[in-house]
Amino acid sequence: MTDLDTHAGHPHRLRAAVRVVRRVLPKSACGLPALLLADPLVSAWVRAHGVSVYVADAWELGLVRSAGVAPEQVLWRCGPSSIGISGALSCGVTRFVASTPRHLNVLAELTGGAAAVHLDLGCLLADYRFDGVDVVGIHCSVDSSEPLRWADAAGQLLGRVAALRRDGAEVTRISLDGGPAAAWLRADKQQLTSIASAVDEAIDDGCARWRLPRPVLTLGPACRGGTG
Repeated sequence: MTDLDTHAGHPHRLRAAVRVVRRVLPKSACGLPALLLADPLVSAWVRAHGVSVYVADAWELGLVRSAGVAPEQVLWRCGPSSIGISGALSCGVTRFVASTPRHLNVLAELTGGAAAVHLDLGCLLADYRFDGVDVVGIHCSVDSSEPLRWADAAGQLLGRVAALRRDGAEVTRISLDGGPAAAWLRADKQQLTSIASAVDEAIDDGCARWRLPRPVLTLGPACRGGTG
C-alpha cells in the first residue's frame, strides 16, 4: 500500500505543509514524486504552483502529461537506458538528475549543454570534465524520515557542492527527498518542522565550514512509497 492509497478520499494539505517548512526555511521549494499526480487535487495544486515533479520512467512521464503538468516542472531521474533520456527530451524536459558519468555523456551529446543537470550524491566523477553539461545542483534521496539523517545528507551535499565549485562547476542548488508522502499530504507539523530545522542547521554549519553561499533548496517526500 502506498501513501496515496492511505490518503485516498482525504483532501491534501500540501499548501499547509509548505508553509510549515517555510517557517524554518523561508525560501525553500517543494518537489513531489509523479505518483502523487494520480490524485486530481494534487495535480491541480502542482499545476497552479509550478511545483517540481520527479519522474523516473515513461509511465510516470505519461502521468505527468495526462495531468497537464508543464515539462518545465519535471526533473527526470536518469535510468540505465539512454532511450529514457531522449524520450524525456522529446517531451520538452530540460532538467535531469544524473547518477553516473554515462548519464552526463549522453546529456552532453543530446543537449549540447542546454539541460540543467542535478548530480545524484552518489555519482562518482574522478577527473570528469564538465564540457557540454550544465551542472546546477546536487540531489540526495534520504532513506528515512529521521531528522538526523536529513541533517547528515544536507551536510554531505554541501561538501560535494564545495568540491564541485573548486573544480569550476557553478553549483547553486541542493535537493533532498525522503520519508513518506503522508507527512506532506497531511501537513504533519511536528515531523516537517523537525526535518526542516535539522536541514537548516546543517546548511548553516556547512556554509560556514566551506565558505559557501546559501544554496537554493528543494525538499519533498520519497519518490516511491515508504514508511519512514
